[in-house]
Amino acid sequence: MKTAKAFTANAAPFAVLGGLAAAAAGFTLYPNYAPAQKWIITILILLGLGMFVFGGGLLSSPRFSGWVHRRAARLKSLTCLTSAQFIYLALAVLVGWTASLSGGGHPNQAVAPWLSLVAWGVALVLGVLAAWDSTEAFPRVSKKTVLTAGLLLAAALVLRVVALEKAPPLLNGDEASAGLSAAQFISGVSNHVFGVGWFSFPAMYFAVQSLSIRLFGQTVFALRFTSALAGSLTVAAVYLVGKRLFSGRAGVLAALFLLGSHFHNHFSRIGLNNIWDGLWYLLTLGFLVDGWRHQRRSSFIIAGLSFGLAQYFYASSRFLLGLVPLWLLMAVLFNRKKWRGNRMNILCMLLVFVLVVFPAAWFYAQKGNLVHLAAPFNRVDVLGDWLHTEMELVGKPGWQIVAGMIYTSARTLVSIPSQVWYPAHTPILRPMAAVLFLAGLLWLLFHLRKPFSWMLYLWIAAFIVVGGLSVPASSAQRYIALIPACALVIGFGLDETIRQIDKVWQDKEKWLYGGALALCVLIGVSDMLFYFNEYTPATRLGGENTLVAQRLAEYLHDKGEVQVAFWGADRMGYTSINTTAYLAPQARGLDFNYPWGNPENPPLAQGPVVFVFLPGEEQNLPLVQRDYPGGEMIVAYDFDERPLYWLYAAP
Repeated sequence: MKTAKAFTANAAPFAVLGGLAAAAAGFTLYPNYAPAQKWIITILILLGLGMFVFGGGLLSSPRFSGWVHRRAARLKSLTCLTSAQFIYLALAVLVGWTASLSGGGHPNQAVAPWLSLVAWGVALVLGVLAAWDSTEAFPRVSKKTVLTAGLLLAAALVLRVVALEKAPPLLNGDEASAGLSAAQFISGVSNHVFGVGWFSFPAMYFAVQSLSIRLFGQTVFALRFTSALAGSLTVAAVYLVGKRLFSGRAGVLAALFLLGSHFHNHFSRIGLNNIWDGLWYLLTLGFLVDGWRHQRRSSFIIAGLSFGLAQYFYASSRFLLGLVPLWLLMAVLFNRKKWRGNRMNILCMLLVFVLVVFPAAWFYAQKGNLVHLAAPFNRVDVLGDWLHTEMELVGKPGWQIVAGMIYTSARTLVSIPSQVWYPAHTPILRPMAAVLFLAGLLWLLFHLRKPFSWMLYLWIAAFIVVGGLSVPASSAQRYIALIPACALVIGFGLDETIRQIDKVWQDKEKWLYGGALALCVLIGVSDMLFYFNEYTPATRLGGENTLVAQRLAEYLHDKGEVQVAFWGADRMGYTSINTTAYLAPQARGLDFNYPWGNPENPPLAQGPVVFVFLPGEEQNLPLVQRDYPGGEMIVAYDFDERPLYWLYAAP
């Protein structure tokens, strides 16, 4: 049969090679597993050999090939998958399992790190091949669209890397801790991309961050560059998604707002994983809506990939696990006809999602690892001990306290200042942007039956509720994935205003669009002037202890290998804020908790030594100078010109 021959030619060699590779991987992994777990590897080897035999039968036996093809053809009417795609699907699961076993259950060390990463990449390619609709035309993107997205990306990147080391001015200890976790991928201490790193966050972010550190060195710029890149990609993606959902004009206006947003720029300049969530939410929800509207399989595949990748970054990505099914449920209720046309597309999206998260799911399923999955939420959850304590303090029932928190969360968007990681004394949306956002929400009421409307409403409502269920409710870092939604609402609102006014003032559309562009640029310029001229010079983000760590790191950076005898009193230890450890990794810090000369202090080895005394410990300085005369004395001052610490470099 011609179709059987095509099937054999297209997929059988992959079955042979993939099965052989899986079996070989199993033999490689076998010695690394404990006797009680070797049965798992044995199954992998047997499945790999079985796939090899299956592919060999397809190549060598026309009768067997025809029989398999006929069975697959019967299933095609139910699944829309071709015969070859069934093989790609089986191979994707087999290779994805190989990637999971190659990673293993250790938080930092993979059983076979390169095998795990390569097998995961191959599984994703096979999954896309299995899910792809061969009858669908390949998506076309015009040169104008590519050029516009490229210009927005370039402009956003320039805006986000300018003075990246100086704004924010201090390298916070959490940023530095993330950097140290990333540096462990360079030193070899960590190599498990599907494990966890600092603060139980998924390790993939730190692996990505390590690439920047390899390129630029262990600097503030390198640590923050991946965030600047993620923020810039989000600006370009807002344009593309806005164009798909609304119009090219709405996409441009939304992207221009996000380009200059003070809030989005701030988190694009912090070396943490939060900023990535905006990109993943945007791609997941945006392309899910696009795929549903047009019954476009490729959009569902993109949504599935981003849905899965999101789980490897900030914890708020896990809310997509509830948001995506909720949106799909509403979509089915509103349009049963579209559901019938999209059932297979949704299954393909879920298939790709499962393949992406398979290695991480396997890791968390191992004994003792599930605690890492819940850790980021347990740190900020209000529904436990915090709520009981608050009820006793204020004398109100729990529901009133939680309702008040959710109300505070909503107001953080438009009327009260954000806190913690961005204490800027201003809401997330400053006055003009807040007005445009609220206007956009009102315009959406006239389009409630359209899928993009409830996607945006659900997206915004989810973060308002989640923000209200965490402490404090106005913590800025928990709203980052919400800003692209705000940008889309603003872009849509301006575009809809232009369209409606043009119905009355005909032939004025270009002028109205020009005015909207100017307004978005004006908002962006105002936000940037606020951020660089008002917020950055006045910020004390990180506090005085972080200032100590950074000033000390700047001094030690080019001093080579040196010991640091550190008297921090009860305020801080040398490693309590990792800024110094990240920026001056060659320095060896020793905490001196007792007066100079006390035998309880750690011993100093031969070689250069620097003594650091925080206020309250300076009485040890003359004692050290007595024993190490002729050294260099430096006094560092804080923002208010008060002594920050005394530093004495022994000769």
